[in-house]
Amino acid sequence: MSAHPGSIEGGHARRLFVVANGSRGFGYLKRLGETGYDAVMRWDSPDARSRDSELGEDRPGRAFPAAGSVARSGMEHEGEDTPKAHAKRDHAHAIAEDVLAALKAQKLDSVVLVAPAPVAAAIRGHMPAAMQRAIAGEEHHDLTGLPLADLFERLDALRHGS
Repeated sequence: MSAHPGSIEGGHARRLFVVANGSRGFGYLKRLGETGYDAVMRWDSPDARSRDSELGEDRPGRAFPAAGSVARSGMEHEGEDTPKAHAKRDHAHAIAEDVLAALKAQKLDSVVLVAPAPVAAAIRGHMPAAMQRAIAGEEHHDLTGLPLADLFERLDALRHGS
């Protein structure tokens, strides 16, 4: 996982649009006086896209109930403790940390999270309650795969409340 902060300087609006999914994300700022947005932050977590088996997670073989028993023995229960779940949690944490750093440095005034609901909730969950007030809105869609022109059109619609 890596975060690549760009330049959050003058010439940009002070509302960051975080467009993310469970394994990658981008932070966009609106250009002032021009059309379009600039990607000023980028996050990528290839482990969150991998299959659990590629990350060393073994699933148990098929287990059948023992004679006279109704419960399966030797069956593991799927939980949130898989390598992929850890990678997704680390990804959300990295996004939250970078956004918090920019807010604390007063380079941003507010943030809009554009991500599937579980990803947005994970990012929000890594932010202190006092900093969650900077979240100006949420849009629960995965827009990371859209062509830039379509993405910018969607971000403009969010900015204008459509």
